[in-house]
Amino acid sequence: MIIPIFPLPICILPQGYSQLRIFEARYKRLVTESLKTGDGFGLCMLSDDKKEILPIGTLCKIIDFETLDDGLLGISIRGEHKFIIKDVSVEHDGLKRANVEMIEDWPESHINSLNSISRPDKIQQPDKVLSDTLKDILSEYPDHLAHYQQENFQDMSWVCQRWLEIIPISAAEKYRCINSHDHHMAQTFLANIIS
Repeated sequence: MIIPIFPLPICILPQGYSQLRIFEARYKRLVTESLKTGDGFGLCMLSDDKKEILPIGTLCKIIDFETLDDGLLGISIRGEHKFIIKDVSVEHDGLKRANVEMIEDWPESHINSLNSISRPDKIQQPDKVLSDTLKDILSEYPDHLAHYQQENFQDMSWVCQRWLEIIPISAAEKYRCINSHDHHMAQTFLANIIS
């Protein structure tokens, strides 16, 4: 699958939501093309020195757009699926296009299913702290929170992905977690920071 790529120093993962300001001509073209085809585009994190596109990204769909107060184009996007870049080409205006292969998203992991009959509090508490703290932070941004469902906060895989989108850590640290086959590395890493 060949898609246009939007490299940014931010992270969005499947089921995530974000808003972007578009001002460069090449990215206006990306938005126009994405809206016309409905295929979306790839959002990839940049390395910490902003010189390299990290190879795992997320296919995003535009779910809304508007003209902002400053006259720029604003778009709202939702993450759909993770992919890995196979190769990249650069077009005349600098827009990058990549041949990508979709990869498996992290499987769901319901917090309630982690309960133990003998010691439910000890097992559930770190997960509950991550989930409840995320909900508290997002409640400060009701427009953002409105894009998520209450039951999402019961899925530790989903919770870890939302944390990786918002937590101010290096791209390298985020990428190590994203490059894992499931949420467990991210969960351990986040629990050490947040709990």
